Amino acid sequence: MKRRLSMLLAVAMLATSLAACSSGGGSTSQSSEQPAGETPATSTETPSSEAPSSEAEPASGEQVELKLWHYYSGDSAQDIVDLCNRYTSEVNPNVKVAVTMLPFGDFKKQLSVSSAASSLPDMVFIDNCDAVAYAAMGMFADLTEAMKDNAEIAKYYEGIMKTGYYDGKLYSVPSVSNNQGIYYNKDMFEAAGIQKVPETWDEVRETAKALTKDGVYGFGMSAVSNEEGTSQFLPFKIAAGDEDMYSLDSEGGLRALSFLTDLVKDGSMPKDVISWSQSDVGTQFKTGKIAMMMMGCWYINEYEEQNPELNWDVFPIKDKTFGTIYGGENLAVINGPNKDAAIEWAKWFMSYDINKEWNFKMAHFPAREESLTDPEYTANPHWKTFLELIPYTKPRPADPKWPEISLGYQLALQEALTLQKTPEEAVKDGQAMIDAARG
Repeated sequence: MKRRLSMLLAVAMLATSLAACSSGGGSTSQSSEQPAGETPATSTETPSSEAPSSEAEPASGEQVELKLWHYYSGDSAQDIVDLCNRYTSEVNPNVKVAVTMLPFGDFKKQLSVSSAASSLPDMVFIDNCDAVAYAAMGMFADLTEAMKDNAEIAKYYEGIMKTGYYDGKLYSVPSVSNNQGIYYNKDMFEAAGIQKVPETWDEVRETAKALTKDGVYGFGMSAVSNEEGTSQFLPFKIAAGDEDMYSLDSEGGLRALSFLTDLVKDGSMPKDVISWSQSDVGTQFKTGKIAMMMMGCWYINEYEEQNPELNWDVFPIKDKTFGTIYGGENLAVINGPNKDAAIEWAKWFMSYDINKEWNFKMAHFPAREESLTDPEYTANPHWKTFLELIPYTKPRPADPKWPEISLGYQLALQEALTLQKTPEEAVKDGQAMIDAARG
């Protein structure tokens, strides 16, 4: 009873502290860091607000209804329904999956409320950096034994698999993955007489200066005070040669923040980036307000399908090395009476063909070697940079305290990019917050 009460209190606290963790978004696929606005909760199969009433796994041959929660909107919401219907028609006619879409901003709160009411679903798609926090509370089923001999799971890169582990056990698996690069407007480059993409940070800075004119900024990113800001800063820190995500006041952390601050000082990036979401940045780019932007692969489909007039491409973030982090969602199975059936669904979903089909529709990728040479990806030149970066992509720590740790990065960005404090002062303030969060 005490353990149950502790879990409920922890979930309630977590729901108020967690911000979006994984990079994602676009108007056709609501993924991770782009809020879903005021969209009401929508059940696309049958209502899934009630917990499974059975006390034990249904006997073989009996109909099982699994409840799956997600926060994707637009076409992606229907894609999930189609995927689940496929499982019933092609794999197991005795298992039906009822899908419910919740607004992104309400997702974690609803998990908290449903945990208290014992009405959790059977499966959830959840930000990969949030997954470990819920695993630590005992909400997710331990998948270690079920997946230990799974040949498909074994093919996923170690970095992305780390996002699903807590205390040496596997609690979630990567459903969609993404990474980041720098998008640039090819027409603006040509008009400014710029014949090649920047290869160093100094060249990025000079190019941004040359492109800043007539109400257009040379560079833009999201530095908003939530995980979107953290996830857009970390690739620069990694590129500076520093992969230690608990260390902000390091040489690499200071170099990355100084570079971004210099863009603001040059007038090449507006201070407004401290309030820009990733969705805001994407809009600024497609409307010609910024010439380069830090962004993930999830905009590929939207720009190609909805903005065919936009002439753009992508180059990598590189300083001492390539810098990019894993965004996306993990699939977790809830500890409950239907967990065995849910685990079987998860195994099917993680096969490459099924998982690739889902990822490709979302402009994401399965984080495994096959993606690098898959004809569907390689046939599209806009995927080139993102594919090349997959082996270099790093995970954020699988740490239940990450949401609090992330606040240190957000503080430093806000202080430095508003020019209220120097980068040296800002990284020290941010590091103090990180250290306090870690205890």
